[in-house]
Amino acid sequence: MLPADGSALLRAVAQGKFRLTRLLLEGGAYINEGNAAGQTPLMAACRARYADPLEQPRMVRYLLENGADPNIPDKTGKTALMHACAERAGAAVAAVLLAHGADPSARDYAGASALVYAINRGDRETLQALLDACKAQGKEVIIITTDTSPSGTKTTRQYLNSPPSPGLEEKRSPALCTVLMGCRPLAVVAVSLPGQRGLRERRAPRHGHRRGAPRAGCWQRSL
Repeated sequence: MLPADGSALLRAVAQGKFRLTRLLLEGGAYINEGNAAGQTPLMAACRARYADPLEQPRMVRYLLENGADPNIPDKTGKTALMHACAERAGAAVAAVLLAHGADPSARDYAGASALVYAINRGDRETLQALLDACKAQGKEVIIITTDTSPSGTKTTRQYLNSPPSPGLEEKRSPALCTVLMGCRPLAVVAVSLPGQRGLRERRAPRHGHRRGAPRAGCWQRSL
């Protein structure tokens, strides 16, 4: 999707004009300048649909190597990595962003992280890249899926540092996510499948911790 407004640099990036992008940067264009929606040239590169798919990770890498900040949020709180996952830019783009410091556990103003956008798009390769990045940072990621059958039977599955089973993508409703930080770094992604409604946030008790409950002093969201 081409941005409706923005700098000459942002438009050049969105259109995949690599040579013009380079000339503009060499001429002093500010690489992190956002448009009215707060979207930067790097975000435009992550959202673009280039004729040659190989040009997208090339453009993203070039911008990052020339000072683009991967963790600047737009006015909805989305970072370049979130846009890449939401637009299904692919694992190659995600890998370049992660290699240059993009935070896989950052959340937008709606509370969703790049993990959630990758799950919603059914992009298992990108999701695995995000999980690997979280693990490398010492963050465990638990993906919890809850499915309700037509008869009302609920099935809950948990996946530690791995994507959900194939087939969930076809029937999943928008996912819900929170990052749980407490006694040990932990990210919990709760995926609500058809039949699940609502989300409540509660604080885990500081005392009387029971087996299977969240660690004391941590925040959790549950269905």
